[in-house]
Amino acid sequence: MRTPDRETSIFSTSAIDLFAASLGAFLLLFMILFPYYRNAGPQDAFSQTLDLVEKRRLAAGEARDLEAEQRRMQDELEDLTEANAGLEERLSRLRTMLNDVNRQVADLPVTVSAPIEPEPPEPEPEPVYLEDGVEFSILGLASESRSFVIVVDMSGSMINYQDLMIRSVLDILEPLDEDNEFAILGYQGNPEPVLWRFPGGENLLRATPENLRQASEFTRGLARKFVGSTPTHFALQAAMEYPASAIILMSDGEPNSPPGFIIENISDRNQFRQTELHTVAIGDYTHNRNLVLFLQTLSRLNNGDFVGVSR
Repeated sequence: MRTPDRETSIFSTSAIDLFAASLGAFLLLFMILFPYYRNAGPQDAFSQTLDLVEKRRLAAGEARDLEAEQRRMQDELEDLTEANAGLEERLSRLRTMLNDVNRQVADLPVTVSAPIEPEPPEPEPEPVYLEDGVEFSILGLASESRSFVIVVDMSGSMINYQDLMIRSVLDILEPLDEDNEFAILGYQGNPEPVLWRFPGGENLLRATPENLRQASEFTRGLARKFVGSTPTHFALQAAMEYPASAIILMSDGEPNSPPGFIIENISDRNQFRQTELHTVAIGDYTHNRNLVLFLQTLSRLNNGDFVGVSR
């Protein structure tokens, strides 16, 4: 008996058409909805993700740098520790040597000699002031000039020596007579340079009794005006405009401008005028070496003398 042929068909044509239609519909939906997948989150989610990746990369780089710096500092610390150990060892050896030397010195015999009587100090010679043949000699200054400009430092530091300054100016005025001419120029920085003149302008006065009396009153009035800084260069420039043959600068402190500049500038200006420039250090000048050097050099280069007046 012949077995009939049987064909097993898994999918019919209708089923295939159904699958094809379903797949086509899926692909169509996928193509329609795909642009919206990326925007499913916040608008900047993608850029935030990129920023986060970049920050993690930078953080990783900084971590590597910190680890490298930590290793370098650890190596440096080890080197310093090793060097310190060597120094401590040397210091210990030096202490041992010092103790040995001290013991050797202690074992040396000591010879006691008779005390030596100190010699009595020689008396200080009296100051000798040059007076013969000069017109003017006061406070240790000597000059043949007959006309003077007395330049008075009125800075704030002069408050400590105002009585000494006034007394010194009056001592300079006292021996003047009608054969002499004079002017007084006070100066201060407040903060700009300020000048106090007697008489006004750039004139000299004959040293008559009345003019000297007024000058004494003007000088005593300066004591109430001491304030500010010390514009010495400005004051010396103003003093050189007077028709005087001598200037007497009185100060207790270093000037605002560099002393070397003042010395060079004033000496150059005075090269042809040859005005005598005398300087007087007021107060505790022995404790101010720079002031003394400034005043000494200024007077020496300008045909003048230097003197100090203390309390």
